[in-house]
Amino acid sequence: MQKDKLRFERTNACAECMRFKATCGKGTACSVIRQPLRNYNGIRFTSDGFDCALPVSIDSHTVCSYGCLYCFSDNLAQHRDNAAKKVGQTKLNKIEGIFSGKDKSKDAQLIRKALKYDKLKNGYPCPVQLGAICDPLDNIERNQGWFLKFIEIAKKYNQPVRISTKGNLFLTDEYINALREKPHLFRVHFSIISPDDKLIKQIDKRAPPTSERIESMRRLESIGVETCLRFRPIIPGLSDATPDYPNAWKTLIDMAHKAGCRNISYEVGFVPGHMTGDLLKRWKEIEKITKVPILQIYKRFGKTQACIRPHYKWTETIMHNIHDYCKSLGWNIGVSDPVWKQLSECGSCCAIPENHKVFGNWQTENATNQLMLARDKGKLISAKDITPEWAYKTKSDKLYHPGVGPTVRYKRKHETWADKLFNVWTDLTRERGPLQYFQGALLPFKKLTNGDILFKYIGLKRSYPKQTPYWKIKPWKKKSKNK
Repeated sequence: MQKDKLRFERTNACAECMRFKATCGKGTACSVIRQPLRNYNGIRFTSDGFDCALPVSIDSHTVCSYGCLYCFSDNLAQHRDNAAKKVGQTKLNKIEGIFSGKDKSKDAQLIRKALKYDKLKNGYPCPVQLGAICDPLDNIERNQGWFLKFIEIAKKYNQPVRISTKGNLFLTDEYINALREKPHLFRVHFSIISPDDKLIKQIDKRAPPTSERIESMRRLESIGVETCLRFRPIIPGLSDATPDYPNAWKTLIDMAHKAGCRNISYEVGFVPGHMTGDLLKRWKEIEKITKVPILQIYKRFGKTQACIRPHYKWTETIMHNIHDYCKSLGWNIGVSDPVWKQLSECGSCCAIPENHKVFGNWQTENATNQLMLARDKGKLISAKDITPEWAYKTKSDKLYHPGVGPTVRYKRKHETWADKLFNVWTDLTRERGPLQYFQGALLPFKKLTNGDILFKYIGLKRSYPKQTPYWKIKPWKKKSKNK
C-alpha cells in the first residue's frame, strides 16, 4: 500500500472530516484541513477521573473524521459545541511547556503534578492518554501531521503515551518510523469491536476495517511497541456473533493474539439516555445492522440516566467468557466497564500492570484500583482513597464542562475535584456513586464522622449458567497443558 494513497484515500470529499456541518468552504478534497486550523487547548484532566488511572488526556483536534455510529463523544455538550466550529488543533508548544516544566501557570503545574513529574518511577512520569475523545490518527491527521511532531516532544521528555486509535497510519513507514527510536515510550490501544470487516464498514463509517487495524497492531509489535485490544463497546449482534463469524468475540481475540497483542481493555456498550435526533437516528441504524432491538432492551434496565448501562445479569456471560479466554492466553486484563469491573486483573482499566517498568507510574487513587484492593486484601475504601493530591487544588470545571445553567457554572468553578469526588462517593442514589455504579459489588459498611462512607467489597455473583437472550455465545474449552 503506497503512502500517498493511504494518506489521502479517505479525504477526497468536502467536509468529510467535519461531521457536524462545520464551516469548511466549498472546495473539494477537504481543502480546509490542509490549512492552519484554529487554536485549541486539548490537554486537560480527564472527566473519567473517578475510576481512571491516567488522569491527563490529550486530543489533537476538536473533531474526529470517522463518524462511528455509536461514538460516545457525541453525548458530550462541549464536544458538539466544538464540532460546530472550524476544526481546532492543539498547540504543541503548550504541551511542550507542560512536559518541560517551563509553563509556570497554575493549571500547567497541576497537570505536571497529576503526571507525577515530582514522583518519577524508574525514571518515568505517569503515562498520558492521547485520543480520549477524538482519534489522533484519523483523516485530519493525514493532512495535518500533528501526531508526528507530538511524538518528537514525547521522546524528548521521556513521556510515556497511551495512544487510542482506529487508524491505519502505522502501515506507512512515515508513522511507524516515528516510534522506532523509543518504542518503549508508546502503547497503542486499537479500538476494535468485531472481526467482521463487512459490518464494521457499516458501523465505523469512515474508519479503516478491522483487518487493517490488526495488521497495524502486528507491525507495531514487530518493532517493540506494546499494543492492547480495546474491545469496547461490546454490542450484541456485532461483538458476540455475526453471520460470517459465529464466534466473533473469540475470533477477534485470536486475531489480536496472532498479531502479538497480550493486553485487553473491554466493556459492554452503554446507550445515551437523552438522545438528540441525530443520535437516535444512528442507534436505529445500529439496530438495523445488528438485528437486535438494543434501545428497547436498554429501556428495561431502570430509569433513564445520562448513560444507560445494562444490568450485570445480562452481561455476565460475555464478560466472563472474554476474561476466562484471555486469562488462558496469559493476557493482561483490564475492565473499563463498571459492571463486572471485579474481573479486572489490575487497578488500571487500560490493563497496565502496576509493576510495568515504563507505564506503571499510573494514578493509584482511583476507584478501579481501590476496588481491586478491596477484593484482594479485604480493604475498606473511602472517598479519601480515590482522591489524589492534585485534586484538592483543581477546580471541577477543569474536568467537566461548566454546564449551561448559572448555578451549575458557579458550583463547578468553585468546588474542587476533591469536593466532587467526595460528594459522588457519599451519595448512595447517584448514578456515578459507588453503590449504583458498581451495581452492588461494593456495599456501604460504615459512615464516618466527617460524612465519608467506608465501602466493603461483596462482589457480583453469576446468576445464569446459560447465556441471556440476544447474546450468541458458543462455549469453548480450555486446552490441556499436556497436549
